Amino acid sequence: MPSDLVIRSATLADAPALSALRWRWAQPGRTPDAGEAQDFAAALARWMETQGERSACQVAELDGALVGMAWLAVFERVPNPGDAVRRSGDVQSVFVVPEHQGRGIGLRLMESLCAVADDLGIRKLTLDSRDSVMPFYERLGFRSQGTVMTRTRSTAPTVPAGAR
Repeated sequence: MPSDLVIRSATLADAPALSALRWRWAQPGRTPDAGEAQDFAAALARWMETQGERSACQVAELDGALVGMAWLAVFERVPNPGDAVRRSGDVQSVFVVPEHQGRGIGLRLMESLCAVADDLGIRKLTLDSRDSVMPFYERLGFRSQGTVMTRTRSTAPTVPAGAR
């Protein structure tokens, strides 16, 4: 693991670098043109501004550049008698740039993200992962639960023109 690696909470100032990481994560092999990159960075910054405690992001910084990210979506759950504040979290978009993978950065990111979840009082974390990286998450205490089901829309929802 690089000795000068810094794992920290993302800030709004990180939005441009985070948008580049998210682009690499979501569309590997496709480089956005300057306009697309700028538009996506602005959209991500607007989204980050509105989230508050509904989202958290840990970043890995090496030599002043972001080389990894791990996101947490936080959900308020329906209260139970005797348990009025219930939160769940969903781990999303865990990514380390390929040239820095295999150096323990992803492990450090996930340990930090789990600590953030603990600090927020989240008792249950979920994630959706490829089979090939399941052993990585199992080392962090995640367990596969056969009862989890998902529903995926066949098409992306239409975004109203004014919301863009």
